[in-house]
Amino acid sequence: MTKPLVLSLVAASLAIAQVPQGQTPQSVAGVVRLNRVPVSNEVLKVKLPRPVERQLANGAKLLVVESHRVPSITFRMSMPSGDLRDPAGMPGVSDATAALIRLGTKTRSSKDIAETLADIGAQVTFGSGQGEATIFVSSLTENFDAALAVLTDILMNPTFPQDELDKWKTRQRSNLEQAKTQPGFLANDRLNKVLYGADARQYSHPTVDSLNKITRDIIVEHYKTYYVPSGEWAGISGDITPAEAVAKLNKALGAWKGGPVAHVSLPLPAQIAEKKVSLIARPNSVQTLLMVANHAIERTSPDYLECQVMNRILGAGPSSRLFRIVREEKGYTYGIGSGFSATRYLNHFSASTSVRTEVTEAALAEVLKQFADIRDRTVPADELADAKSAIVASFVLGLESSAAVLGRWLEQRQYSLPEDYWDTYTQKVTAVTAEDVQRVAKKYVPLDNVQIIAVGDATKITELLKKFGPVEEISPDSN
Repeated sequence: MTKPLVLSLVAASLAIAQVPQGQTPQSVAGVVRLNRVPVSNEVLKVKLPRPVERQLANGAKLLVVESHRVPSITFRMSMPSGDLRDPAGMPGVSDATAALIRLGTKTRSSKDIAETLADIGAQVTFGSGQGEATIFVSSLTENFDAALAVLTDILMNPTFPQDELDKWKTRQRSNLEQAKTQPGFLANDRLNKVLYGADARQYSHPTVDSLNKITRDIIVEHYKTYYVPSGEWAGISGDITPAEAVAKLNKALGAWKGGPVAHVSLPLPAQIAEKKVSLIARPNSVQTLLMVANHAIERTSPDYLECQVMNRILGAGPSSRLFRIVREEKGYTYGIGSGFSATRYLNHFSASTSVRTEVTEAALAEVLKQFADIRDRTVPADELADAKSAIVASFVLGLESSAAVLGRWLEQRQYSLPEDYWDTYTQKVTAVTAEDVQRVAKKYVPLDNVQIIAVGDATKITELLKKFGPVEEISPDSN
């Protein structure tokens, strides 16, 4: 998974709709749910187009999903960069490398690159995620060779201009200062430290200290070490045949060499046993941002699908219990949701919302009440059926484009899922029972060991938060 290069965690960290100051959400208790999704048995018979598998000259493995419905081509590829490759105590090096690599080559300036891509209507982007960096290229079929030529120049001849690095660091410092005023950023930062504080997973962005340490030489060394084809999967989809894809990519990237780079190996932590509240003081705040979490499943867990169905009922979307009760019935918030972060390196469940300060205690109590209810009471048949139908419909609609199909196959390869995983996905979802939902809820929805993050006015909420567990007060700067 990749993240935006510019620090946009202010909005992205929680995706919470916050209540404007001075406004009170109106209760809409009694709203009738009309969003049940009808799904026929025919919809359940999904068989994804099979990709063609090829080997590129530089060692990369390629999946090709051919589709000539639209005259466009999309290419994506992973490299073994990412946050977890940053030098110790220096988060942000991988971000800086991805941001700067397309800002100048030996023959093109940043402006030249941007104008060339604009002229052909193409995209060539680089992203940095936790465990990988990614290349993304998209263009009309007739301009794909030209787009690949730009990609080749960027990959093979980057200059990492010092002036661009200086400007990037200045922007990051400014973004950090702004972000530290935002409750979502502070809460997400604290959550990472609570759950993954023992290693580099605690960092999701550069720090002021690390920005001061990052140099051009460090970026160049990172590029030389990790911007290589290391045997990871690449994918191409759209208006191209497998033979054309191999010929074009070998021509463009054949000279880009590299060897295998082992994946970062980090243990997935067990659930934290003791309940705890982390309070980040935000003086005079009229709202409290709440996060509740603990460790749960990784992507390859045998409980993954059951957890998706359970969470659809509990906190995913406007028909979920948290949304209907905490927002609509109680009127505590404008937005609330829950979900699983399940990857190769992350394994946690969390729910989050932002509420008026005066209803902090009531809102948190209601969230935990809903956690207890889905653990202790069997889900009604109609609610279970609605959740499964919504997941199936969303999956099917998500396969409309060849790029989306390719994404599913790359996920299957990345996590070594069974070859028929997507062919049987809808049947497996519909086979989930109420007993399955209750079983995974008891196992993964935290209650007695819940980790609570609160950002708000400490003078008004400290004592009430003590009712939910021992409170540790954190200053925004130390966070």
